[in-house]
Amino acid sequence: MKMRHPVTGAIYERAGEGQCKITDPDGRSGVFTDKGVHVSGERVDPDLHFIIWIGGAQLDMRNANQGAGLSLPPKVVPPPTLAPRGAFVGGQGKGKGMDLGLSGKKALVTAASRGIGLSIARQFADDGADVAICARSEGGLESAKKELEARGVKVCARAVDVSDGAALKAFVAEAAGALGGLDIFVSNASAGGGMGEQAWQATFDIDVMSAARGVEAALPFLAKSEAGSVVFISSTAALEYLGVPQPYNAMKAALIAHAGDLSQALAKQGIRVNTVSPGPIYFEGGNWEMIKNAMPAVYQGALAQCAIGRMGTPEEVARAVVFLASPAASLITGANLVCDGGFTKGHHF
Repeated sequence: MKMRHPVTGAIYERAGEGQCKITDPDGRSGVFTDKGVHVSGERVDPDLHFIIWIGGAQLDMRNANQGAGLSLPPKVVPPPTLAPRGAFVGGQGKGKGMDLGLSGKKALVTAASRGIGLSIARQFADDGADVAICARSEGGLESAKKELEARGVKVCARAVDVSDGAALKAFVAEAAGALGGLDIFVSNASAGGGMGEQAWQATFDIDVMSAARGVEAALPFLAKSEAGSVVFISSTAALEYLGVPQPYNAMKAALIAHAGDLSQALAKQGIRVNTVSPGPIYFEGGNWEMIKNAMPAVYQGALAQCAIGRMGTPEEVARAVVFLASPAASLITGANLVCDGGFTKGHHF
């Protein structure tokens, strides 16, 4: 069994019973026990999360190690099929249902060339909002832009490394100029999992600082809006123990805390700030598809924890984000909306 780390590019593979070998792109390698103890080699800073999965240790995720033997709830509720734009929202004033008030608004979404980010941008566009999107690389951006433009809205797209503060701030200004202002800023970028100082720094720079810098850059434009709104994408990993301590969990918790502070500080300027915390979200090419194929027991363990009997979809997260960002949620600020199908078991007051 082999897996490529999504951040470092290192290859993790089983090396005998209860051991894992890590090989970096530059050729450095190291062998570790399934507890992350260094055995041999020059590579000394592993991602403990991957070590646990590959090395054979059981994942302690609220009895997820028993997942393969757990029966799912008797009823699995599939994602709903919703009516197309114009049948119910989008500022058309036609048909039945809620108008989110997004027609003509301007929204910026980071890390939006695929997955949850692209689904958020699609939902904004379907509700009549012009959108600006960015991603680390050009791959997927052009097709995402064309798809969004086909929905009849104005689109600004740019390859941006959001850990580069100057580049991110320049993109926010460019997007506001191209769209004619900004009403909504959604910080979706994440470095993902990882262990060691490199992962701590990357997760801080990408998850936390891109959100903080993005709001700072967007603030002059949001303050001019009649419906200024900010949404940070956090995670249920910020709320409950997810099997191993790692930077991702701590930094996602930091986003919730920072959003809460901003919601108080920016309220006088008419800007609302909230977070959305997704649980396991399954989509083609995503982390949970990788886990399903490489570690079916881990996948089944997590699936068994989802009270609705399935993982979520990017579209379901997108609808939660877009509602929270919209004028329809005008009374909501400082909230963290958990969007996880009952994956977490705590009571979130």
